[in-house]
Amino acid sequence: MRTEIMFAGFGGQGIVKAALLLAGAAGLHQGKHIAQTQSYGPEARGGACKAEVVISDRDIAYIKTRALDALVVMSQPALDQYLDRIDPEKTRVIYDATLVTELPPEFNRTLAIPATALAEKKLGRSLFANIIMLGALAAVMPGVDLDALTRALVGNVPPKTLEANGRALTLGFDLAGKAA
Repeated sequence: MRTEIMFAGFGGQGIVKAALLLAGAAGLHQGKHIAQTQSYGPEARGGACKAEVVISDRDIAYIKTRALDALVVMSQPALDQYLDRIDPEKTRVIYDATLVTELPPEFNRTLAIPATALAEKKLGRSLFANIIMLGALAAVMPGVDLDALTRALVGNVPPKTLEANGRALTLGFDLAGKAA
């Protein structure tokens, strides 16, 4: 089975980091075939940013996404930019309700997670919002495993933030599980 996921937002939100963690979890800890690509504007922070992950049980012949199963979106401009990539009936849209405020009414599979606000309130820094979103993705997407994501944190986040990142994953997972 092929699963296609896109993360989108702006530079500085950890979009690429979330995709790399997902790819590492699926490839190293779940034995899946993975492909991960990324694209961002020339700005160091604040510019458009997206990262795509393809997860499959088989070899991946084409590494780009064609039919998104999930879009994890962390800014309104990113949602607006990638609207044409969303199938309102199929694509699961998990959005940061702190920063994404307008969704087309025809979207049938949405999940609002106030990740940036939660990261600031519960973890003291907004930089954990991407990990909260990653935990939410694990709660609603088949094949995205919370334990594998937790293991993928080791060596991929600064050691001093490992515990907070683990809490962020669990926070997103629990919140999405209750909402789904």
